Amino acid sequence: MGRLIVFDTSNFTDFPIGGQLTSERSFLRYLAEFCPETEGHVLLVGAGKREEETGTYGTVEISGRKFPVFYVCHVETDLGHTKHSLRASFAKGILKYGRALHITKDDLLYIQTPEAAGASKLLCPRAGFVVFSHGSYANMERGFRFYRKSIVKKLFLRYLHWVLRHAKLIFILDENSRRDYLPYNRNLVKVKNSIALPEDYESFDPEKRSFRGRLLFVGRLSKDKGLAGILKAAAQMEGEGITLTVVGDGEEGEYFRTFADEKIRFTGAVAPSRVASYMQNADVLVMNSDFEGVPMTILEALSHGLPVISTDVGGIAETVDFGKDAVRTDGTPESIIRAVREIKDHYADFAAAAHEHARQYDYRTVNGEVFDDLRKFWRIL
Repeated sequence: MGRLIVFDTSNFTDFPIGGQLTSERSFLRYLAEFCPETEGHVLLVGAGKREEETGTYGTVEISGRKFPVFYVCHVETDLGHTKHSLRASFAKGILKYGRALHITKDDLLYIQTPEAAGASKLLCPRAGFVVFSHGSYANMERGFRFYRKSIVKKLFLRYLHWVLRHAKLIFILDENSRRDYLPYNRNLVKVKNSIALPEDYESFDPEKRSFRGRLLFVGRLSKDKGLAGILKAAAQMEGEGITLTVVGDGEEGEYFRTFADEKIRFTGAVAPSRVASYMQNADVLVMNSDFEGVPMTILEALSHGLPVISTDVGGIAETVDFGKDAVRTDGTPESIIRAVREIKDHYADFAAAAHEHARQYDYRTVNGEVFDDLRKFWRIL
């Protein structure tokens, strides 16, 4: 029986904060709860939070099952002072320590981050791989924090095309990715990101919710997330009872924190398990990104009955229903202010639509479909 070997620049527990980790953990939760035949045949390959973990095995417990994880590098947890490329460190770590994985042709490599594909294939050229594309590779270079003016950037883009061509299957989240990938691979399956609905999901009553002016941003503090526009909007709404909580950290964190005052609060990076508590104490999620895939943060917000304010980029329009559970903006502070006021005037309707929309992203339904597609290439019987 072949193994499913899952590769990502994550510790699969609490780092980094973001949708990719939430998506992976919901998939593993599905395996633990509904696929007993896979026990002992799933291996995680990730990045530890301590240097001494590198080159060693550990475990990650999800829904009562312990999944083995092998750490090939360690991460810099201070996202505001990142000095090294985690992608490069991860690929180098696979090459340096990967023989301990004992990859064979019967194993299926489940690639969550593309730099893992080439390195793992060098260890076992006959092993096939499937890609879960959390965002389109076509604009991936825009998120580079290293090698911006280097030939490495150009080579990496060519490498991404190689990954797309050689994947046995690519899971995509939006139609933009389908358009971008079709020239390289026709084995594309569109799926949804998935979440575990809150325990009190069925008892949610939008009529008991009222708009109290509590805005929430969750994400990396980087220029492409458009946080500056959100901060300016909150500042310009002084006197309307608006507050803003910013959850996350990143390379622009020191600059953005200069905007903090009694109405604007920065929490820094928090564990994914704590994000729900901030959503439970917010009224609206505000996104303002220049580019995105399908942000898991939006799905989580919907599940808590939070209407969404967002730019229409990437797969966001396929994730929310603008005009019902979300309001579209053009990224300017003025448009964000108009959106806040529109939601305020019809808050119960927006909250009800958001809550109901989240049902289609339940991890049980979504990952049942993902598992059925993986079975076509994963020799588990």
